[in-house]
Amino acid sequence: MSGIDRDITPDPRPSLIDRHLPNTPQVQRLLRREGRVHVFNDLETLKRVTQAIIAGGERTGIEDEDDDYERYGLYFSEPIGYIIRADGSQTPLY
Repeated sequence: MSGIDRDITPDPRPSLIDRHLPNTPQVQRLLRREGRVHVFNDLETLKRVTQAIIAGGERTGIEDEDDDYERYGLYFSEPIGYIIRADGSQTPLY
């Protein structure tokens, strides 16, 4: 089955949103801590992707079994962002 067939609420905390937007302090912190970060092109793209995943995404697993944090994904034909690595390299994110 595709999509999320129950009511969900994406976490609205600005710090979690900002960690996926270009040139934010949260991205820099995450990059230093983890060595890579997934960044969307902009806030509008992040919102569009969120809605597309709710409508047609595939469950890819449970991120945190203690909290039942589920992860969903969806492939896009055009890049929606990029993966930045600590060495400065970037890879398109689909």
